[in-house]
Amino acid sequence: MGAAQPKPRVACILNAYYPNSHADVFVSRLLDGYRLNHEWHDPRLEAVSFYVDQFPANDLAREQAEEHGIKIYPSVTEAMRCGGSRIAVDAVAVIGEHGVYPRNPRGNFMYPRWRYFDEITRVMREEKRVLPLYQDKYFAYEWADARRTCDRAREMKIPLLCGSTVPLSWQRPPVNLDRGVRYSELLTTSYSDIEEHAYHGIELLQSMAERRSGGETGVASVLWCKGEDVWSLAAKGEWSRELLEAALAHRINLVPEVADDAPQAFLIRYRDGLRGAVLHVNSMTRDYLFAARLKQQTAPVATCFYIQLNLHNHWSFMVRNFEDLVLRHKEPNPIERTLVANGIMLAGLESRLRGGKWVDTPELAISYS
Repeated sequence: MGAAQPKPRVACILNAYYPNSHADVFVSRLLDGYRLNHEWHDPRLEAVSFYVDQFPANDLAREQAEEHGIKIYPSVTEAMRCGGSRIAVDAVAVIGEHGVYPRNPRGNFMYPRWRYFDEITRVMREEKRVLPLYQDKYFAYEWADARRTCDRAREMKIPLLCGSTVPLSWQRPPVNLDRGVRYSELLTTSYSDIEEHAYHGIELLQSMAERRSGGETGVASVLWCKGEDVWSLAAKGEWSRELLEAALAHRINLVPEVADDAPQAFLIRYRDGLRGAVLHVNSMTRDYLFAARLKQQTAPVATCFYIQLNLHNHWSFMVRNFEDLVLRHKEPNPIERTLVANGIMLAGLESRLRGGKWVDTPELAISYS
């Protein structure tokens, strides 16, 4: 038998690495392998370098680095070059989530994702070498940086994996809506911190909206609302309580008691007339739920995009997708989905900053299929 082929080498660029952080649930599976759908998968890539921005008291980065023979470098560039003068890895994984960072007036954590991306792509340009890249969750806390992240990735032809883990997770029950579906209204749920976790509900909504007949044509406006305004807008027909009830019927995770937690919502008007709503309802669910009204069908369709709250094994889907990206240069989903979802989140938080006014989104006149 011939010698085993060396595994592609990965530089991991991290905000912070501690138990149950995004770095932990992603990188730890990258290092040690993972179970998915009751089968064990050995690592197909080799993490060889870390850049870590912060080291909290419960840091895992140093222990994992020592355990796996990985060096922690003081800059993104040095992690990509493994301390040398040329790129010494085959791919880069960026986990720009968690850590102690301030919020801007809109409420976004100022995670340094654009700084990482800008430095990574500068090194690629200097050496005229393009690497597959994973960027966890959304692109940036400012629209200009999110837009140029997407544009630069396309310009440089970077194989890019990005976005939320939630659209990848198990549908219980399966709905498996085909492309070309004709919706009249969509709804998802979220919970916990509205900036960090409602984003997952937004990208889940977008992952289903883009499947509609004609594909994505963009978002016209976004509104944030809270408390009684959420229910009064439902009574006025801005969103459907019937869809919420259909979604809640598929809850799986237990809901802890939450005292006096007012609901919040992002309402989305698409340019083609489709309406969407993300209901942020801590007191009602700890699941990311989906419901839709289809044209020419009376009863809503609904499901739970199930995540394992404590085991976090839905992250195995993302690790598998990153391995496929590196080995096959196969983008599993359009990066424009993440760009649109990023823009919806920013517009929704801008609406909150303005006291719950509709925010027009000409920047989201983005078409893709």
